[in-house]
Amino acid sequence: MKAKTGTPVAGPATAAAGEAPLVRRPEKRAGWLEWLAVHFVFLIVCAFFLVPFLWLLSAAFDAKATAYIQWPVAPTLMNFAHLFTDYDFGRVLFNSLFVAIATMILVVFAVALAGYSLSRLDFRRKDWITYGVLLLQTMPISATMVPIYGLARQLGLRNSYLGLVLISAAIELPFLVWLMKGFFDSIPRHLEEAAWLDGRTRLRALFEIVLPLAGPGLGIAAGLSFLSAWAEVLLVIILIDTQDLTTVPLAFYQAMRTQGGYTEVQYGVIAAMAVLYILPVMVVFFGARRFMVRGLMNSTRGL
Repeated sequence: MKAKTGTPVAGPATAAAGEAPLVRRPEKRAGWLEWLAVHFVFLIVCAFFLVPFLWLLSAAFDAKATAYIQWPVAPTLMNFAHLFTDYDFGRVLFNSLFVAIATMILVVFAVALAGYSLSRLDFRRKDWITYGVLLLQTMPISATMVPIYGLARQLGLRNSYLGLVLISAAIELPFLVWLMKGFFDSIPRHLEEAAWLDGRTRLRALFEIVLPLAGPGLGIAAGLSFLSAWAEVLLVIILIDTQDLTTVPLAFYQAMRTQGGYTEVQYGVIAAMAVLYILPVMVVFFGARRFMVRGLMNSTRGL
């Protein structure tokens, strides 16, 4: 649009401010030296993390595996066969799976109720209790070994699946309750209030309205609790004395300790055990990765 004099009419913002419109400068691209340095550092980091896995894959199928990376001349499955014939790895793997899955189910159920209560209920000193729950997570398990051992012995929880599951869940609860509390804070309250107006009870509204929306948070709680229970070794040493309840992390230590006091380690057997040990972790990660990523992104809202 032009005025009668033939001069262009300035826009409202330009006319009011009397300034020329801002010109966006083109972004400066990185030089070849910066590009090379970034990719070089990235390759070093990738190699640092991938080399141990490369050793696992090569040594697991090598009958003459050593502590160094070498390609197997004649790949074999004998290392995996030795696990199930000489180390009773089937029972050990079942113990770890049972404890990890049972802990995950118990933790998810507990953090769903506890996190919802801290998020929705109003009571005195609520902030103190919330931060007190998080403070419990800072206490290392090694500093509480003696009271855990004494309490488990008094309650008859030693040398039992129940003791491993209950104590593993108790160790994971503080942080995950805090995590779920923040996640429930991000869910609008008017959704469950509308359900109350429709005649649903608070508990029914929780299970039908709130928990489906909190699925990503529950997914990350399930994943973290499974991984923690799957990798726990110190708690097993404290509570378990019998071979029937040995888990995979403890089996690693026993397999290396019995081979001539660390001087005659069967690296192929250890690598095969590690390959089977990481498979459930990979399955859990790829199965719940979407929930875990969404839960990590949304769990801090409302804190």
